[in-house]
Amino acid sequence: MNRRWVTVLDSAAAFLVATTAGWALIAPVAEQSGIAGSESQLRLVLTSRPLAATLGVVLAVAVAGAMARRGSRAGAYLVAVSGLTVLGLGALVNVHVHHLESGIALIYLAGIGAGLAMGGAATVAADRYTAVALAAGAFAAFMLAYPAAHPTVESSSFGWTAYSLPISEAAMFTDPPWWLLLPALGCCVAGAVLARGSATEPAGSSRRPLYAVAIVVVTGVASNAVLAEHRNDWSVAAPMLALLLVAIVIAAFLLDGRDGVFLLTATAVLAASAPLLVATGPDPIWIAILLTLLVAGAAVGSRWAKPTLGLVLLAVNAAAGLAGLNDAWAVEGIRYLALAPIAGYALASAVPRCAASIPVGLSVLFVPSALTIAGQGEGNWHWDTLSVFDDLPRGIFEPMPPDPFALSLAMTLVILGCAEAVHRLRQRDPSPSP
Repeated sequence: MNRRWVTVLDSAAAFLVATTAGWALIAPVAEQSGIAGSESQLRLVLTSRPLAATLGVVLAVAVAGAMARRGSRAGAYLVAVSGLTVLGLGALVNVHVHHLESGIALIYLAGIGAGLAMGGAATVAADRYTAVALAAGAFAAFMLAYPAAHPTVESSSFGWTAYSLPISEAAMFTDPPWWLLLPALGCCVAGAVLARGSATEPAGSSRRPLYAVAIVVVTGVASNAVLAEHRNDWSVAAPMLALLLVAIVIAAFLLDGRDGVFLLTATAVLAASAPLLVATGPDPIWIAILLTLLVAGAAVGSRWAKPTLGLVLLAVNAAAGLAGLNDAWAVEGIRYLALAPIAGYALASAVPRCAASIPVGLSVLFVPSALTIAGQGEGNWHWDTLSVFDDLPRGIFEPMPPDPFALSLAMTLVILGCAEAVHRLRQRDPSPSP
């Protein structure tokens, strides 16, 4: 088969797998109205949500590292197929689960399946276009999974923040939709059949990504747990944000070079999304527009890579909230639309050279941390108080941030901190952009 078409297939598979796995990682549990229990039992279920996502990203890094050392493209695709199969089996039995123990098992099953799928796809992403597709697919899941899954429920008393998801008693959004899962599975099977040659460059065999992701997830969930009761208190939130940023910078310098730049860029993307109001629901037209903008930005970034420019654009988008225009929905809609191409460009400009470093960078999007809840309003649902963690709330029932100016300022400073770390990292290891 022509090499160009193989690259197209690899890129399509990477995008679909990352979107599917990301969907499962960002919402590894379905709220099922048929499940009931004591408050302590429900607390156990809801606390398992972020822990399953954490397990998934760590497994993805481990799988990518192990498969990179093995060096088999067909084997990597088969691992991705196994992960997608696990997600499919979970989807088939999920609707029949009415016991807490089974529900918890499905939570972790979704995390494991997503980790296997993401790790296998990352192993194949030796080509820069495939790596860009993988990163874009993961961000698409982060940006659109919850708005796409939620029914349209709007109220003038509620605002949509870029990561404010309620836990709805009637919603079952754990499982990626079949229209996404089946094409991803088909592309991976075709990729395994047509696979030729080595999976990744020799740089993919380092164990540093495992150490880096351990630093990121441990600090992330710890800072999130501390802030769960103090998300509006900047005397607590500011130190937690600073601690998390220092930990991410340490992990980035542990990865070194382009791999560290990718982690810092993904962190900046997460920070830029924090102050924004979600301007879309499950409308297919809006989703198609956002996906088109995301892919366009990623295409430009893969062609003309300027990591520093991507960070500057993210900082400008976040700093726009300092103008006090958060009540102007037209302005917020433009900022939200602009985030898609800017994030696509930034991530594409900073693709790493080590396969296992891709899920390390993407882990910040899926693991609860101080970045996901600092400065956000208190939840409106009793469910919000049950979990030890606040797991990446994104959706339509959370209140608007009580102080949008402070939130925009904090996240702009986080992005500028990431930019400074990128500058120093590139001075230390001036690897050329891909």
